[in-house]
Amino acid sequence: MDNKNVTILLVDDNDVTREVLRVILRSEGYDVVGEAADGSTGLEMAVKLKPQLIMLDVVMPKISGIEILPRLKELVPNASVLMVTANKDQATIAEAIKSGIHGYIFKPFNAQKVIDTVAAVVAKISK
Repeated sequence: MDNKNVTILLVDDNDVTREVLRVILRSEGYDVVGEAADGSTGLEMAVKLKPQLIMLDVVMPKISGIEILPRLKELVPNASVLMVTANKDQATIAEAIKSGIHGYIFKPFNAQKVIDTVAAVVAKISK
């Protein structure tokens, strides 16, 4: 699958994180179709844009990534979800994996880690 055909939604309350992810992903040719600074906006955008991949921050104000995960799965069942987090708490990770995420990117991240992780998920999407 050509990266240009892969649509990605970024959901993270940190502007810098979203900007860094956008730059990395676009440099690899991915189509970043939307960005949201909180979970509820992210959910609305996911339903409207139907991205193939959602990069979702775990810790956000108002509603966390973990809290909107079941709703995303229900409303956008074909989207793959990558959690982006600084939280290495095993219980949180286990909870997210139970909810059906496709992978994790830990902050602080480097460009290569993001590229490799996204590429692995995209490879599964395209099968």
